[in-house]
Amino acid sequence: MAKKPRRIDPQLVKGMRTQLGAPIRRRAEMIARIRSVCERFGFQPLETPVVEFEQTLTGAKAGETGQRIFTWLHEEDEAHLGLRFDLTVPLARFVAANPHLRRPFKRYQTGPVFRVDKPGPGRFREFVQFDIDTVGTNSMLADAEILVAMGQVLAELGLPAYTIRWNHRGILNAALARAEVPQDMATAVIRVIDKEDKIGPEGVRLELGPGRIDAESGAKIAGLGLPDGQIEGVMSFLELSAENDDGMAVAVQELLGEVKGAAIPLKQVGELRSFVGSLGGDPSRVRFDPKLARGMDYYTGPIFEASLDTLPHFGSIMGGGRYDELVSRFSHEQLSGVGASVGIDRLLAALAEHEGERERSSVTDVLVTTMDKKMLTTYAELVTELRGGGLNAEMWLKPKARLGDQLRYASEWGIPFAIIMGEDECNKGEVTVKDLEAGAKASEDIADRDQWVSERPGQFTIARSELLARLRKLIVR
Repeated sequence: MAKKPRRIDPQLVKGMRTQLGAPIRRRAEMIARIRSVCERFGFQPLETPVVEFEQTLTGAKAGETGQRIFTWLHEEDEAHLGLRFDLTVPLARFVAANPHLRRPFKRYQTGPVFRVDKPGPGRFREFVQFDIDTVGTNSMLADAEILVAMGQVLAELGLPAYTIRWNHRGILNAALARAEVPQDMATAVIRVIDKEDKIGPEGVRLELGPGRIDAESGAKIAGLGLPDGQIEGVMSFLELSAENDDGMAVAVQELLGEVKGAAIPLKQVGELRSFVGSLGGDPSRVRFDPKLARGMDYYTGPIFEASLDTLPHFGSIMGGGRYDELVSRFSHEQLSGVGASVGIDRLLAALAEHEGERERSSVTDVLVTTMDKKMLTTYAELVTELRGGGLNAEMWLKPKARLGDQLRYASEWGIPFAIIMGEDECNKGEVTVKDLEAGAKASEDIADRDQWVSERPGQFTIARSELLARLRKLIVR
């Protein structure tokens, strides 16, 4: 007796997801709009593979990026491979591998990236990013272009009030030097500073010192064990405040002006502020924030981050910075680079919450129902006519289905219109159109069945010759 084949459980890998219909269309539309802004600034498209050598992703020392990545040993190549965790490291590898590439090189790229993060609400191990970068110049004009482009992207997408905060990694380094924090502790301290928005100043103080108990999970968060003097030095920097960017720039200058190594970052902060204004950046939305810290190890200059003022729970929706030493990981050549990354999925979720729109699941505008199997050729000609006129149309394909089942199919998929045509209508040169959305709304106000039958809400009859023009006016994608 033959054994029955073993059934495989159709389960998803932890932290992954499947999407259907509307979210995919919205993502494509969003990417197209972001692309149009980037090309306006002269950025051109680039594609790199999702698989790289593990050492490409991690650096000469494993874990140098601070990211946990998907890796495996590929037996055929006898090499450790990994899935990219961002789009910047592959860019640096590409530039280093193409030394004759014309520079400055300005590129945009979009695609999935993978991180072994702990899954949570809105947090996945595979997600889509959109990056813009300029490689091959150390001018603050390049950084200013990225900042202004970020603002124009958010404006193009019609998002609510946003703020783009920016800082300079050299300002943070100078602040830590002033506090006498050892250089080998700088990255760890900056990562703690980066949490201030979430854990507050007191949480930062505790993590710099003995550690703290997380209020939500109750877990013990280990501290860095810095002495009190160094902690107070860091906290005095974090307490800087001013009414506007001019005042903040003055305050930072007064605090750090005499610190060794602060002169160049302070000068570049002034240049960047000036260039952002010259390129049309909105000073009310592009703000200098000396406390801003981003966790990536490879940032060496200006850093920036965007968030939505009215939707703060989405956190950072864009971010980036200057990485003057990343390309040299792969080459003896020292090349400056600066870029920003857009979290497409997070941005989509924010846009959906802001607009509050209900999207239909199907791409179809019109369903042509099949009431009479002898007329299948006529129905096929009608659906072809609608498609030729630029509408997304489909024809009911299952045999022996009642009209009610066909209309229920259209309603459940969110198809807004259904065409009904029997032999009588065909002989008269007419069709009946059901506006399913209008009918559903009207049904909420009609409780009596006889009234429903007599009024037929959301339904009208029209000459077939006029159908295409009428539907074009009614359908809004």
